Amino acid sequence: MDNISIKNNIRKIRKARKMTQEAMAHSLGISVTAYRDFEKGKTSVLSETFTKVAAMLDISTEELLLGYKPEQAKEGKMETLKLEYSKRIDELEMRVKEQDRLIRTLEETVESKNEIIAMLKKMLGKDK
Repeated sequence: MDNISIKNNIRKIRKARKMTQEAMAHSLGISVTAYRDFEKGKTSVLSETFTKVAAMLDISTEELLLGYKPEQAKEGKMETLKLEYSKRIDELEMRVKEQDRLIRTLEETVESKNEIIAMLKKMLGKDK
């Protein structure tokens, strides 16, 4: 989660709670301009300020960070991720097997060429 997403979460939740930027700034002990810059992403999120903002909005820092309550996330979300990554792993394993097969084929080709070269050298050596 990047700072812009976090700041968007703060703005969205602040507006949903019908709190003004002025009220937030006053409660944080900073200027309105400083708070507006904070919401615009012009300043970094500091952990102390972040914790205070979460408390003012009556939500957990996790909810502020993620943009939703972790316990509200659908349980199927984890299963979906597991399935998605399982498919990716299967695809990668198939690619690795294909690459291994290709390497074996190339090694066999090199070995055959080396045998041909050795035979030709022998033949040329006998003719001299």
